[in-house]
Amino acid sequence: MTPTEPSNSPATKAGWTDGARDRQDLRRLVDTYASALDRQNPKLFASLFDEDGELVLNPPAGTDRPPLVLAGRDGWARVLSALAPCVVTTHFVGSHTVRLAGDSASGETDCLAHEMYAADADAARLRVRSIRFRDSYRRTTGAWRFTRRELTVDWTEDRVLTPPTGR
Repeated sequence: MTPTEPSNSPATKAGWTDGARDRQDLRRLVDTYASALDRQNPKLFASLFDEDGELVLNPPAGTDRPPLVLAGRDGWARVLSALAPCVVTTHFVGSHTVRLAGDSASGETDCLAHEMYAADADAARLRVRSIRFRDSYRRTTGAWRFTRRELTVDWTEDRVLTPPTGR
């Protein structure tokens, strides 16, 4: 048993003594977040947050705007509606580090978000964003959920996509 995991936790009872199951469950949570965005699934997306959970969107570096704090189902739905103009999105989840503290945890997740926008018959536009999330989690009723997910875009790249020829 690690100092951060109580002896009566579900992971300990199941024979996992190093928090491995919790880490696996938290990784599944961040992967499901990406999938809910890509599939435009508001019900799944909302289920990933604690009832009073927040999604915080930090402004671009060098601006003096305050962060945008989205809370509750109406707030979280704004994230999905912002991606509605995309033809398709693909979020690749990269590194994911976690610090466990019983039924609470914190962590950081790196992600590359690919957003494809239709332009015209000759080309489409692809925006790639390197995103860093600072996460806070809580386990309630046996499941991990976000209590706070803070998003920072580290860089953005726009590309022109040309459709394949000869098909």
